[in-house]
Amino acid sequence: MKIPCLRALGLSLVLLLGGCAANQLHGYEPVYQGYNVPQPLLDTIQARLQKNGLAGARVERDATGRVRLAGQYRNEDEVDRAFIIVQSIVGLKSTSPFYPEHIAEKRWDAEARQALAQQANARVASLPGRKLALVIGISDFRDNKHFNPIPGEQDAAVVAKAALNAKYQVTALLGRQATKAAVEDTLRRLEADLRPNDSLFIYISSHGTRPLPEASGGDARRMSIIAWDSGDIAINDEIDYYLNLQKTAVPDALVQRLAKKPTKNTRILIDTCYSGEMLKGLPDASGGYIARTNGGMPEMAGIAMASWTGKAYTAKGIHFSEDRSASNARRDGAAAARPEVYDERSYAIITATSEGEESLAPPHDVGTFTLDGKVLRGSFFTQSFFHFLDKHGGHVEPAFEEARQFTMRNAGTVSGGQRTQRPRQFATKAFDQNNL
Repeated sequence: MKIPCLRALGLSLVLLLGGCAANQLHGYEPVYQGYNVPQPLLDTIQARLQKNGLAGARVERDATGRVRLAGQYRNEDEVDRAFIIVQSIVGLKSTSPFYPEHIAEKRWDAEARQALAQQANARVASLPGRKLALVIGISDFRDNKHFNPIPGEQDAAVVAKAALNAKYQVTALLGRQATKAAVEDTLRRLEADLRPNDSLFIYISSHGTRPLPEASGGDARRMSIIAWDSGDIAINDEIDYYLNLQKTAVPDALVQRLAKKPTKNTRILIDTCYSGEMLKGLPDASGGYIARTNGGMPEMAGIAMASWTGKAYTAKGIHFSEDRSASNARRDGAAAARPEVYDERSYAIITATSEGEESLAPPHDVGTFTLDGKVLRGSFFTQSFFHFLDKHGGHVEPAFEEARQFTMRNAGTVSGGQRTQRPRQFATKAFDQNNL
């Protein structure tokens, strides 16, 4: 990677994909004051909206001076395009995360109808369970101008081996196999075939796109996954590049929709990150404003945890327990509250980073590190987590905590103290003491 990289979950895939049911994302909560976006930038945004076919879209300042979307939109894809344009011109912090009110077609309506139709199939619900795994890892990308190499394939190979040893039927998409078309087709086929008694494991190691706001508001954000063929090296305009990138990336909605299907248990593990250093070579007419807003630092944002722990889950009877690391850090000795779980479905999400962080690995010219006398090649978190899983006989709890501590130490070392990386784990109560 550089290796600070951009790897993600996310996706979505708890990997474990992804606990508390947070309504706010740390990093998007700073006091929004002083973001009085200049009128020339508002005019630029309005012109780019019109240029990109968003005839009904318009922007206004909110009460704190940020740019807020208003106007009329045919669907949420148009809203996404509008957010990409605004964020490209004024940055994440100066963009209000709240959705416009007037959207003709909502994604959730169609997804809810599909979920109800799937749950109505009693015959499928009676079929015996299987253990199914999807493992995606990409190291080098077709658009090598904008995406640094990362050890995605090395990490995915370790994960696939562990899943096979745990008796999963593994579908692996590595490197050039992981095109947008191949990933989306695999996700849809797996979703159509998944049964309520199955066990599902998802792992994704790639770059992630700039996060976009969720329709639910509350600073919940989501991101898309960079496929091998995402992006276009020939596009030099920053806004056009971001719009094309969103179009050519894999939307995390596909991963989340799969992960939300009823199963015996679902495990998602995501080792990705997003960094403001992505696309740093593109011209940016508004870069001075964005730099001032961020105190001269590049913009960075992490995986949108809230999109995995919000109403879409609790509506299915899944309540997330408190983040283990937060609960272990309590100093008052009080027992952490344990939310009720309405069914026995096990659900776990593990992410390699917290919000606003990169997923780190040894420098690219080194590529390896040593753990317990064993030479490992890949990212600190994925490689150490599966090393400790083997050490603890597949028991997730102690393996995660040891990998978390190891990753935090090494992230500081490899970055010269300039970066932090704090892996996170979220799980239903039913997932306690569960092995891979």
